[in-house]
Amino acid sequence: MNLPTIILLRHGETEWNIEGRYQGQLNSNLTNLGKEQALNNAFKIEREICLNEPFKFFSSPLGRAKESTLIICEALGIESEKIIYEENLQEVNYGIFEGKTKFFCQTKLKQQFNDREANKWEYVVNGGESYEMVTQRLLIWLKSIENEKNIIVVAHEMINRALRGIYCKYAQEKILGLRQSNDVVIKLENSKEFIVE
Repeated sequence: MNLPTIILLRHGETEWNIEGRYQGQLNSNLTNLGKEQALNNAFKIEREICLNEPFKFFSSPLGRAKESTLIICEALGIESEKIIYEENLQEVNYGIFEGKTKFFCQTKLKQQFNDREANKWEYVVNGGESYEMVTQRLLIWLKSIENEKNIIVVAHEMINRALRGIYCKYAQEKILGLRQSNDVVIKLENSKEFIVE
């Protein structure tokens, strides 16, 4: 698969990020800091990619990603009509964990929590998805963009973790250890990744 350069962002900080809740495909609003992070990330994009050259802008359709994307587009003068909301970029579905704190899941849903911790790649929480399942939907999306040159993506930490792993051909163990703060922009290019300062 011949993949384009991808500028990869995570949405800004949300209320549930602060509360330590699993968001998955539910949503909570950006905090004031989250809005500021999205704005600052816009300027990192501007330094890294020439917006006068052809590019496509993809966003997860979930509210926190949309909100971040619209802040970025306004800051960079990108028409919101150019945003492509891609279902395959939605966050991992956490099933019955969604909306609950990690502490709640550790104590009240202990067996499922422990089973998932023991096998994060393949384990499926009731009503949710595994990383293996998420990887399959990301491969479908990547196939659709393989002839593009430059792509901007606003998505989520778990999705971005899997996407980075596919792009850079990382082993499962390394993929599961990847992190991306809300204020970090990553450039994927030629099967490697770089942090955009």
